[in-house]
Amino acid sequence: MPASKVDLTVDKVFSLLADKLSGYEIRDPQTDLAHAIERCFNSGKTGIFEAGTGVGKSFAALIPAFLSGKKVVVSTATIALQEQYMNKDIPVLKEILPFDINVALLKGRGNYLGMRRFKDFHLQQEVDEEFVAWVNDTSYGDISELEYVPPFNIWYEVNSDSDDCLRNRCPNFNECFYFEARRRAEKADLLVVNHNLLLADAASMGSILPQYQLLIIDEAHHLPDIATDAFSMAVSNRGIRMLLGRAAKQCNPPPHLLGDVENAAGRLFMRLNMSARQSKMRLREPVEGSVELTITLKALQQWLEEETFEQILDIDLAREKVQLKAKALASTISGYVRCLELMTMPSPEWVLCLERTERSEVKIEVVAAPLDSSHYISDLVLNKAGLESSVWMSATLATAGDDPFQYFKRNIGADKGIVQEQVPSPFDFQNQALLYLPKDLPETNTKEFLPMALPQIEQMLELTEGRAFVLFTSHYALRSAYEQLAPRLPYECRCQGEMPRQKLIQWFKTTPNAVLFGTSSFWEGVSVDGDQLSCVIIDRIPFQVPDDPVYEARCEEMKNDPERSWFNELALPYATMRLKQGVGRLIRTKRDKGLVAILDTRLTKKYYGRKIIDCLPPMKVIRTLPTLESKIMEDFLDLGMEYRDQEPAFKGYGANSYGGKNLSNIKAVSKKKPSVSSDDEIEREPFYDDQD
Repeated sequence: MPASKVDLTVDKVFSLLADKLSGYEIRDPQTDLAHAIERCFNSGKTGIFEAGTGVGKSFAALIPAFLSGKKVVVSTATIALQEQYMNKDIPVLKEILPFDINVALLKGRGNYLGMRRFKDFHLQQEVDEEFVAWVNDTSYGDISELEYVPPFNIWYEVNSDSDDCLRNRCPNFNECFYFEARRRAEKADLLVVNHNLLLADAASMGSILPQYQLLIIDEAHHLPDIATDAFSMAVSNRGIRMLLGRAAKQCNPPPHLLGDVENAAGRLFMRLNMSARQSKMRLREPVEGSVELTITLKALQQWLEEETFEQILDIDLAREKVQLKAKALASTISGYVRCLELMTMPSPEWVLCLERTERSEVKIEVVAAPLDSSHYISDLVLNKAGLESSVWMSATLATAGDDPFQYFKRNIGADKGIVQEQVPSPFDFQNQALLYLPKDLPETNTKEFLPMALPQIEQMLELTEGRAFVLFTSHYALRSAYEQLAPRLPYECRCQGEMPRQKLIQWFKTTPNAVLFGTSSFWEGVSVDGDQLSCVIIDRIPFQVPDDPVYEARCEEMKNDPERSWFNELALPYATMRLKQGVGRLIRTKRDKGLVAILDTRLTKKYYGRKIIDCLPPMKVIRTLPTLESKIMEDFLDLGMEYRDQEPAFKGYGANSYGGKNLSNIKAVSKKKPSVSSDDEIEREPFYDDQD
């Protein structure tokens, strides 16, 4: 290890950043987090850290990682954060550190082009000229390089596939994009991946990623749900049809084997379609017809595994290519059979869900999801062989209770050697954000709620002159609000679904006074700095959808245990974490100011509302909106304002509470004339001990 690296410390690197990076300031929360992560790495412990918005957790994790001298994997949930690491944070550190850092990005194998598979496919049928031009020009073979998404059926035939790989016998092995990415990953000091790839490597006992000693999991709140999906199994009518088409085309099995599967599948999925009372429903009893399809699939699988394809002349590896395709088909069948066996004999450890979607055709799919994925995470990630220490970070991990991390720790199976800490945001939320909690709206589950909420939403949008996210927990409420409000507002409005998500975000950032109506897609992973986003309106507490079969099964399991509470241990922590994500869209820098409105009166009328608010940033609370003539809102949004005559905090909340009249002495910068309602002070409403 170079002497310069040995001599460096975390604090010295932060000093280098301050010296060489324009506009960077050393922040105590960031250095505190970096030191805590460094202690975890040195002691071999697991660190769980909630780092509030603005802490700069990526630098806080990368600096001790680079100084450790060990192989490090960084895993994120979103492409946006991967790009931030690869294109922003890591290049900055590479520029200022006096030693070389080898960094690589590795994606799942299916993201890379398989040159041999493409050539074989191109020989059989015509391919779009634009796609061919990309193939001839690409250096990395990464599908994300394309400006359009190729049809799934084409990419499925030409991407890199482990079951259809000749490895070093492949004529294109030396130019294989996937293996070149693997070689870069092997040489890297730090490797950036996503949660899906991390879990795939864990499930394969480390056959995908190179051996590493330190693990940083950013956006850690996503990993439990991704693990549930990663370890699920599924079988669908579309999947069976594609399997039969590939088998007939690639391996030519006896027609009666294909016909038997087709007939058994047709009967099963017709029966499932007739029983589908809703788009998603839980299956509790054995499914009639699953045994017959299992038997026919196993017969086809046996033929694929035993067939030698001796009739094929082994010219240009033709026989071996067919054998590989047969192996891939047999592997696909294995997954279908495992799901069908659970449909035949349901297990209490698995949740069976029937999903029906109808677009150009009806798709019927049965998904078998693990009831509890925490043991997979614990066994395969936390306690992975060779792993010395892992750090789990997010802006939203803590919930209410004596141990704010209990919910998250239970979800990942962490029970020993844990270092945990909440690192506060450096932002001054008390002077940067107002939290509006209405006191006169009906309950959110009544038909009167939305009609009465819409005028308040319109009033807030007028107060902030647009520049707002209006976020809903249901698509029905989203469409209703957009259809009624958009034609009346004097600002440009867009609704989720009108264009791709990234284009919508770009539209919002570049359109003055824009208003974006959205659902869960915009609750997180979106960062809009400055006064372009000055208002975030949330219609209700985002409790998990009660008809989700996995959630339903987990609630049932807890209800059967007298020592556990499904509401306090599952529903409430989940909703708290989600709400924190939505609220976090507003204040992204120390110069941002604005209004957060949560229109759900359960926050002030239910006992658990206080618990939720205690977990939110410490914003000032108002209970009545200023009128159009009031200068309060516009003055509040003035970046140069200062508060005077502040009241003491309302003790029932984690946030400080202020009536609008106590803010009326703010220096005005607005175009509108002020006047304030006299009843703005927060109403001391009782908190009830009932649950919804």
